[in-house]
Amino acid sequence: MNIALAQFNPTIGDFAGNSARILALATQAHERGAQLAVFSELCLCGYPPQDLLERPAFIERNLKELKDLAKKLPLPSIVGFAGKVAKSKRSKAIANKAALLSGGKIVFEQSKMLLPTYDVFDESRYFTAAEKQTTVDFGGDHLGITICEDVWADKTFWPESRYDRDPVTELFVQGTTLLLNISASPYTIDKRALRFDILASIAKAHKKAVIYVNQFGGNDSLIFDGASMAVTADGKIAAQALAFEEDLVLYETETGEGDIHPQPREEIEYAYRALVTGTRDYVNKCGFKKVLVG
Repeated sequence: MNIALAQFNPTIGDFAGNSARILALATQAHERGAQLAVFSELCLCGYPPQDLLERPAFIERNLKELKDLAKKLPLPSIVGFAGKVAKSKRSKAIANKAALLSGGKIVFEQSKMLLPTYDVFDESRYFTAAEKQTTVDFGGDHLGITICEDVWADKTFWPESRYDRDPVTELFVQGTTLLLNISASPYTIDKRALRFDILASIAKAHKKAVIYVNQFGGNDSLIFDGASMAVTADGKIAAQALAFEEDLVLYETETGEGDIHPQPREEIEYAYRALVTGTRDYVNKCGFKKVLVG
């Protein structure tokens, strides 16, 4: 199966603009022969939406755009969105979700299981965690779809885990043949190396390829670097998207080969690109016409 890793720079609350970029990249993926396009976490509404999630109109618009997008996409796609779930006395009414869109419909949904509350994250304030992980059959593979933090609980990688459950292990027990992770993973110094080490550890431990799609761009104080990648079962990078730019790369599951786009070699260059991205997007997304540098 030929899979497109599609990363772009979503703007929080710009449903029309985000949908347009998803559709444009999906069309490009289709023209290049992909059978599946994979997008990033909450890419439809932008990440992190924070208190906008508490507005019913925001959630309703999110769901409407998802259904409309499903009818327009030229190929099956996995898209991150904020979806409704059954509410209880102990849970929220929405979840951080991934949807498989195919044939004009939403054919599968998976909620995020691990909701980080450390550092810059406060996801349990807004979302209900998934109670279980479920594989979905597609293109001859059993896809295991995870969302960002779900791959950060590997007990063989960390001396101590923050979580009691490991969604990745639960999916591989169900027969997952290809693990997907859609992310909005903020950049920090040296984090790109840590991400690769985590993904490579999972791939080698379970002897299965891992596909990771990250958003890029700046949203307020957070900066996302993209650099989406496909890691083979032996822990090697087979496809990688550019850092801090919109990009689309293909990965062929049968051959284990894909597009590898160049990355900044030095960490100082990577950090510089992050600062430029964060400053540019803060100005542009806030609609400032000019700035004063003091």
